[in-house]
Amino acid sequence: MTTLLDQPLYHQATAADRGTATVSVLLADGHQLFRSGLGALLDREADLAVVAESPTAEEAAAEAARTRPAVAVLDPDMPGPGGPATAAMIRERAPGTAVLLLTAQPRTADLQRAVADGVAGVLLKDVPPAALIAAVRELARGGRVYDPRLVVDVVRTGGVPLTPRELTVLGHVADGATINEVAAALSLSPGTVRNYVSAAIAKTRSRNRCDAIRIARERGWL
Repeated sequence: MTTLLDQPLYHQATAADRGTATVSVLLADGHQLFRSGLGALLDREADLAVVAESPTAEEAAAEAARTRPAVAVLDPDMPGPGGPATAAMIRERAPGTAVLLLTAQPRTADLQRAVADGVAGVLLKDVPPAALIAAVRELARGGRVYDPRLVVDVVRTGGVPLTPRELTVLGHVADGATINEVAAALSLSPGTVRNYVSAAIAKTRSRNRCDAIRIARERGWL
């Protein structure tokens, strides 16, 4: 017997729907209720159509290759390799897709890494619905949208001294990965990973990698 929980909480666009919509959207978030609510919000717009949804980074990349959406809205903290890496996977498999990171964490590092990695937009999850809808349309037109609160933080702090790669490596180490595990995950040599860690320690004026991780977290870089 089919229950309400078996039904999507929003109408996922059919082929006929996509024929009348100008902007196709992929949603990727680890929380089903949030995905469904966001899908319902976007599908109410006549010019927007949610064509796929995914709970993990790997599934998001696969769905992007299958549906070739105009815009992919991603939670950078969903299961998988992280927002920038997931964005890169999607752009590789669907080059025409613009990526919008929708994050619950106001981390200035998200904005710096997004700009460096070519992500078209970064917004906080408490953004007003009308602003999110406008952002999806702007990205579909080839524009860029960044949450002004993150921009203000970047200006106030003078930006993040670590490069996107140094942040990625430090983030893996912070999650408990060994040097060899980080090297395998990022297709780097262990020596290169150690160099990135050493650079992060030097730039944060830390005593060791644990101190560098603490500083990065306190300043919202990780």
